[in-house]
Amino acid sequence: MFPPFPLRHPARCGLTFGALVLLAACAGPPAPQDPPAVIPDGPLRDLPAGLEQRPLPERWWALFDDAQLNRWVEQALAHNQDLAQAEANVQALLAGIGEIDSRRWPSTELTLGATYGKRSDEQTLAEVNDRHAPSQWQFSPGIELAYQLDLWGQVQASLQRARAQAQAGRAALEQVRLQVATQTTRAYLDHCVASASLVQARQSLDSLERSVRLSERQVQAGVTTQLDSERLLGLREQVRAHMPMLEAREQIARFELALLSGQADARPLDRCTVIPTLSAPLPVGDGWHLLQRRPDVRQAERELRAARLQIDIAQADLYPQVSFGAAFTAADSHLHRLGSSRAMTFAIGPLISWQFPNLKANRARLDKARALADGQVAHYRSVALAALKDVREALARYDGERRHVQGLEAALQHSQRGYALADAGYRAGSLDGLALLDSERELITLRATQVLARGRLAQAQVNLFRALGGRWQTTEMDVRP
Repeated sequence: MFPPFPLRHPARCGLTFGALVLLAACAGPPAPQDPPAVIPDGPLRDLPAGLEQRPLPERWWALFDDAQLNRWVEQALAHNQDLAQAEANVQALLAGIGEIDSRRWPSTELTLGATYGKRSDEQTLAEVNDRHAPSQWQFSPGIELAYQLDLWGQVQASLQRARAQAQAGRAALEQVRLQVATQTTRAYLDHCVASASLVQARQSLDSLERSVRLSERQVQAGVTTQLDSERLLGLREQVRAHMPMLEAREQIARFELALLSGQADARPLDRCTVIPTLSAPLPVGDGWHLLQRRPDVRQAERELRAARLQIDIAQADLYPQVSFGAAFTAADSHLHRLGSSRAMTFAIGPLISWQFPNLKANRARLDKARALADGQVAHYRSVALAALKDVREALARYDGERRHVQGLEAALQHSQRGYALADAGYRAGSLDGLALLDSERELITLRATQVLARGRLAQAQVNLFRALGGRWQTTEMDVRP
């Protein structure tokens, strides 16, 4: 119950309370500070070929124009368990905002007590009159009100800190969403690379079977020796030996997709024999707004803001805390007499509390908050610089994979023409089996390398999308209770 406060000088007390209320009204929320400038304007000016500064779409995986990929990503975003856990964490942080927001309003408490027994005053009176006090019911309803004046902006700073933490949680959720979409796309591309490699291996086996049959006819005709046929058989078995591992990679990719989409069993996939690729220049956005785009950078910025607000919260403990309260109670043994003036009591007035002069603990908490804020500044700089490095590395890797694929395509064209010439010469008897073997081995190797290179190029495009942040952004209203 709020303690009674005797109002011997109501006018002075009213002026004092009015001044306190005015101070509370003037104590506005702490002004938010901008994060330190880390990334300069225009950090990446020259874009490699195949890129353009169009806005990055939110559903960036749809740029691969693969309906099966779209279904897998959408299912993973809807049922992934890590994503569900991150969403629950955000909901808990939002609930914390409502808990702190309630401190801005008066707190009320309604009580109702009912006891049966003997009261001490009636027992004393009964002894004076030489009799026994009767046992009876005692009813005591009451209501209390308390309101903390936010003179130093502590409550407002706590509310802003809770919102900043919820925004950091939302950014962490977006980071998980980006990882889920990225991992799902990568797993699907792994499935496509394995399937395309299997198709390529079967084509190579068919070609080798034709070469083996031709070599056997040449041996029977006495044109070539058995050595040429054995070499071709050895190459055929090498290609065949790779196929079980390619089938295993297909299954592993299917298991990965099942995990990411929250499934216990991996449902079968339609065979993806063509590796998805972008048919248009890759969009990378306009201006490289990494601080607004990447979820990890926004999470670090919100955590820095929360750490700075913790300094204001700790600093407010150095000053007096002022609360205003009121209490109204009644007590009587009969319900119909609870409204009489003799049964009712009340108390109203301010309460000032100040941990003075021993402020050592409060100053230690303030020093701790400042040190943690300095650590968050360093963390923010580290995350921002790492984001810039990540984008630059993704661009360099994409450009290297793109040029690698172009070079392999040119080499494959020459190898195909060389194999055609070697096959024609072998059939005509002008070339031996070693020349045909070398030409066919080179062609098989180049075909397998090109499939893997196309897969790495698609993975490099996905990595670039991930480095650019996926373009998922949240407004401030998304984290209000």
